[in-house]
Amino acid sequence: MPKTITYCSLLLSLVVATANASPGDFIGASSQIDAIIRLDLGKHNLQPNQPVSDIQFIRRVYLDVIGRIPTDKELESFFADSREDRRSKLIDQLLKSPGHESHMFNWLGDMLRVKDDYYRIGKTWTFHTWLKTQLNENRPWDELVQDMLIAEGRLGENGATAYLLRDASMPLDSLSNTLTTFLGANVACAQCHDHPFAEWTQRDFYEMASFFGSTAFERVDTRKPAITLRDERFSKANLVTLLQPNMQRVVYEEGRATEYPDDYAYDDAQPGERVVPKFITWSGSRPANVTTNNPRHLRKLFAYWMTAHENPRFAEAIANRIWKKFFGVAVKEPVTDLDVLEDATNPELLKFLGQLMRDVDFDIRQFQRVILNTKTYQQQVSVTPPEGEDFRFPGPLLRRMTAEQAWDSMVLLQRGAEIDRLKTNNAPVMERLVFPFEFSHDTKRIVHDREKIFDFAKTLLPDGQFPNGEGGRGLFLGTSQRRVKLRGGDSWLRASELPQPMPPTHFLRIAGQSSREVADDGSTEVGITESLMMMNGEFTNSLMNTSLIIKAAQRKSTQVEQIALLYRTCLTRLPRQQDMRQCLAALEQGLGLSDIAWALLNSREFIFIQ
Repeated sequence: MPKTITYCSLLLSLVVATANASPGDFIGASSQIDAIIRLDLGKHNLQPNQPVSDIQFIRRVYLDVIGRIPTDKELESFFADSREDRRSKLIDQLLKSPGHESHMFNWLGDMLRVKDDYYRIGKTWTFHTWLKTQLNENRPWDELVQDMLIAEGRLGENGATAYLLRDASMPLDSLSNTLTTFLGANVACAQCHDHPFAEWTQRDFYEMASFFGSTAFERVDTRKPAITLRDERFSKANLVTLLQPNMQRVVYEEGRATEYPDDYAYDDAQPGERVVPKFITWSGSRPANVTTNNPRHLRKLFAYWMTAHENPRFAEAIANRIWKKFFGVAVKEPVTDLDVLEDATNPELLKFLGQLMRDVDFDIRQFQRVILNTKTYQQQVSVTPPEGEDFRFPGPLLRRMTAEQAWDSMVLLQRGAEIDRLKTNNAPVMERLVFPFEFSHDTKRIVHDREKIFDFAKTLLPDGQFPNGEGGRGLFLGTSQRRVKLRGGDSWLRASELPQPMPPTHFLRIAGQSSREVADDGSTEVGITESLMMMNGEFTNSLMNTSLIIKAAQRKSTQVEQIALLYRTCLTRLPRQQDMRQCLAALEQGLGLSDIAWALLNSREFIFIQ
């Protein structure tokens, strides 16, 4: 039988199998992914990589699922399990663990540009807690995104409003970011003119933007009303802090609408003309109708359209992103441009992944479960192919740890597995500032509400008295919540529990943590500054002297046992004979266990995910 006919016949059988697969049949779905990839590899005269060893698998899956290396105890537990499906059981265990919530928060933080402070909005701690709660409860992806898009109310009482408030002063940029992030729609150019390389027109863009036209994203500069309210009882700085959770909000505004810009240059509409909402239609997809004329419901209609099973981009966009998370490269690069799905490295694979995401009803854990149980994921790594050459997934790419994975792994060595359970939650600090009454949002008329605002503010103070002109900005936040200590043992928390993002001089930022100004801006490029900090930084020095790993090694009775423990905890493997000889020789020459640990942590084997 000709090779082409064989390939088409097998592909047809996969399509039929996909249609008949049960959403709960993750083993069957995993096998179908493997089959699609094997067919593609065969077309290009390539072979799958060899399977990974248990040692390689456990280190990889811990880093990919909970964002840190395994402990020695966790290694022992895995190898004590004699069940044939122990890998699958471990995957299930990790996906339900607190560490998975932390790791996914870091991943989403980069995608959604999560920060502790938004310019002139103030603290966004309610958003952090809301997002972590969704992850902990395994909220379906479509529902989570819907909540961010339809959220209303004050930031202090509804953390989901922070997503739209993030770009409140730039509503068109906000729409562009939304479409790019959640649909992989490359629309940025269409804000100003018809897209030169895609089907998007400027009119398309404004028709989509008009779904948000009746929504006011109130990003108030609270310095102005604070100046109006201040007197000898409360300072401007403290009133700014008090007002921010109350005045930053998302609300419906009657009569508000989107209009074509003054420089609109096309014949299909006039500058200043009110825009009629209309959904974009991709080639080959069925047009969606606008089913309401009530401007109050347009934003909700947009959210349901974007996240619908029938949308030909929403499921594919998040599936493509998660695939990249595990394999180092997406099926369709870049993840922000899915305008032409057929341009994917393996279009059949991307189509299957999108359908799989729909079949599991956007259950992100279940989707990851399928991917992690594939033979493809559990095969040995490949190096990055030459520029211009497609990567066809004989196994994952060899990847460097993200900044958060490296930090969390070293914090683990410092404090132990308890770090997964150490959670910070500053949302209550904001929530207690929310006024239990309505007040004027006008920066001048708010003076009429001064007394009831001040009476409420007094209830927040320890003794219920006015602070006699206390000028500190943190009066209502409390000293312990104003900042996280960046030095010493109290700062050894997982990256998800530290300020978002950390200061530019912190290890996380130097190692590639995003500044959260641009989506997907985290970096895994190795730099000299990072290497120097790994070798000589404050955190590494502390790790070498006071960490649990050094203390545990010192309790071992022989040098061989001490060295073996360091290798297991740092590299997730036992030392080879040559490794052992070199380490024993180093100890004989006067070096210590901390020197061996330092060498292991500064090795390529530690920082790369094999």
